[in-house]
Amino acid sequence: MKDKHFWYWLVNIEGVGRGTILKLLKEFKTPKAIYEASENEVKPYLKPSQLTKFLLSKKDEQIMEGFRSMEEKGVNFLYPTQAEYPRKLKEIYDYPLGLYYTGKLPKNEGKSIAIVGSRNCSPYGREMAYYFGRELAKQGVEVISGFAAGVDSMAHKGALEASGSTIGVLGCGIDICYPIDNIHLYREMKEKAGLLSEYGLKVQPRRQLFPMRNRIISGLCDGVLVVEAKAKSGSLITADQGLEQGRDIFALPGRRGDVHSEGCNNLIKMGAKLVTEVEDILEEWGIFTENKEKICEKKQNLLDKKDKMVYSCLSLEPKYIDAIVKECKLSVQETISILFRLEMENKIKQIVKNYYMITV
Repeated sequence: MKDKHFWYWLVNIEGVGRGTILKLLKEFKTPKAIYEASENEVKPYLKPSQLTKFLLSKKDEQIMEGFRSMEEKGVNFLYPTQAEYPRKLKEIYDYPLGLYYTGKLPKNEGKSIAIVGSRNCSPYGREMAYYFGRELAKQGVEVISGFAAGVDSMAHKGALEASGSTIGVLGCGIDICYPIDNIHLYREMKEKAGLLSEYGLKVQPRRQLFPMRNRIISGLCDGVLVVEAKAKSGSLITADQGLEQGRDIFALPGRRGDVHSEGCNNLIKMGAKLVTEVEDILEEWGIFTENKEKICEKKQNLLDKKDKMVYSCLSLEPKYIDAIVKECKLSVQETISILFRLEMENKIKQIVKNYYMITV
């Protein structure tokens, strides 16, 4: 067997966790040496139940068959001593001892950002996740997220739309699409981007796996952007872990009293950088691009007076048509006509019925 087979064996011994593996590696130096050690040599480092499973696991043919089965499904295995192992992830103290991936691996060069947030996000949250994923990817920033419904999925989709680099970190086996509604995204990510997991084949999603997954999301990036999060949210765990790992923490503010934004607003109170535009992140990292205000100004210059009046009352936050009519002091019919025209010109969009915002 080769090094990859010994590492694969070591991280898949039932009942033997990371702490025990690290003790064994400290004593025996390599997985191969652990495999070749006698029962008496390893006994001091294992509980009786672990020792039994350890000894039963040492079957060359079974190990090789498991590894071949994994590769036949298009899954690759990665371990810490390989040159391909993600450099940023290796810097955290509790980096995974084994990784499974399909598609591309995270980049070792350039900036990367984790975009995370609520699964049950608002239409605004979905739009912002897509926007930041797309625009950051256009600037060469790799987008990392957790492949969950809501904010995570929209961030991946935005990066893919920009033909940028994006990596999804799963909280289940690498061969399992969760949530199942993301099956089309799962296939696209395998083909055009990358999927990564600490868990091998057939490991079902369980609640306790997701906090462990979150440390990998933050560990792969230079900064964490929280788009929408409730006061108690898994996204805040990712932000906390990112803070412990020395990552930059960014948060998109929300309206007072908005349950989806309580977590973000609290992060900002505690010192996270307030973000409303992509430039807020890029400038923090010394990457500069054209300011969005200038782009909006150019769009306005192409409009006639009434169109400009309607356009100027819109922003990145969706606004209901009644509020637009009241603010512009135009008739309902005239406002609807202008909104339709602006939408056809791709200057604005209707994200849900009668709610409008500018395109970016």
